[in-house]
Amino acid sequence: MNNREFADATAQILLDTGCVLFRPHEPFFFSSGWVSPVFVDVKRLISYPLARNRLVELAVRKILAKVGYDAFDIIAGGELAGIPFAAMVADRLNLPLLIVRKQAKGYGPNAQIEGMIEAGKRVLLVEDLTTDGRTKALFCDGLRRAGADVRHAFVIFKYGIFDLVVRDLDSRGVDLFSLADWDALIRVARKRDAMDAETLAEIEAYIADPMTWSEIHGGAGPAIAAQSPGSE
Repeated sequence: MNNREFADATAQILLDTGCVLFRPHEPFFFSSGWVSPVFVDVKRLISYPLARNRLVELAVRKILAKVGYDAFDIIAGGELAGIPFAAMVADRLNLPLLIVRKQAKGYGPNAQIEGMIEAGKRVLLVEDLTTDGRTKALFCDGLRRAGADVRHAFVIFKYGIFDLVVRDLDSRGVDLFSLADWDALIRVARKRDAMDAETLAEIEAYIADPMTWSEIHGGAGPAIAAQSPGSE
């Protein structure tokens, strides 16, 4: 499968399982302070066994196609939403699993980590989605403090509309890749008539300028976005 085929298959699963939530009049607030008319709740998939299994199959195939089996020794999942997906990927690949906390618990280099790791082991971070990417950067930092070699991070869905993702992860030497993004979701939704024209237009308006949309609808705007702590 090529990247577009991976993305479209994933987008269809997300749409079929009701993971795409649209709420323009009661927008979703991210912990960063930004607001959005739409949210992709990838976590819902854990309650749909057939869709979940298909998605994990796609995830494993994409990971192997992108970086190869020999590029990592351990799979890590971030607290909380990334854990089930990381666990399923680790199980499929028969690899050890780590859990990364958002905040350290206790003291020492491993205070943010659950599980066993040896210094220098190559770790692939697996997560459900990323919005602005700052939490992913914190997870990578925690893994590295524990001695891990982290060069890649994989997510099921990438918003791909915030420059902070590129800045924060690229500056750490971490390559972020995904199964699907907004381009794929809109393309599949339009092709399959999964959303009406008005809904798609509102989502596209948000994607075109998410920070301004946020400010207009009562959330953080461009002036303070760079100072916010981020969300996923």
